[in-house]
Amino acid sequence: MSRPHYVHSRRAEPEIGPEWISIGVIVGAVGVKGAVRLKVFTDDLEALLSQGAVTIFPDQQSRGEPCDVKLMHKIKVGYACQISGVSGRDHAEGLKGVKLYVSRDNLPEIEEEGSYYYEDMEGLIARELDGTPFGVVQAIYNFGAGDLVEVLLDDVQNRPASGTVIYPFRDAIIPEVNIDKGYLVIDRMACGEDQEDDD
Repeated sequence: MSRPHYVHSRRAEPEIGPEWISIGVIVGAVGVKGAVRLKVFTDDLEALLSQGAVTIFPDQQSRGEPCDVKLMHKIKVGYACQISGVSGRDHAEGLKGVKLYVSRDNLPEIEEEGSYYYEDMEGLIARELDGTPFGVVQAIYNFGAGDLVEVLLDDVQNRPASGTVIYPFRDAIIPEVNIDKGYLVIDRMACGEDQEDDD
């Protein structure tokens, strides 16, 4: 099973607990009857949908609304689909940025060694190649050109210009991710960072 990705959205979101895994995000409307364009974070969307309803959190006060998703046809970023309860283009456009979630309990265990859900990376300690910790993983983003890891720098390492740094999620930059031990390794020099400036 491929690993669902995070995608950045400017939409304010409610606090979502670790029991939820995001499988896609609504990025627009299709036609006039309420169908949506769904950017998909997994190659196994059809298999996930066969498990039953998904859940959306349309606003910050929402506690979650179960809904059925009917796939219509493929589009560049995923699928055009119909979501139960969504009628009309304006309604569909109003959901732009809303993510679809499934319960972690409904997902299969990942058996392939070295694989994991990206949500499990949040909170990992970011270490340099020599093992020195320098921050904490805040989120994983995907703007369409590859996955990015956002790290909140420790106060002692914090640069005056920003409290976070974003790194490309590539093997040459992030050679090790250890979920069980709670850390990942980042080659900061490979990103052009002058670590002496942090001292």
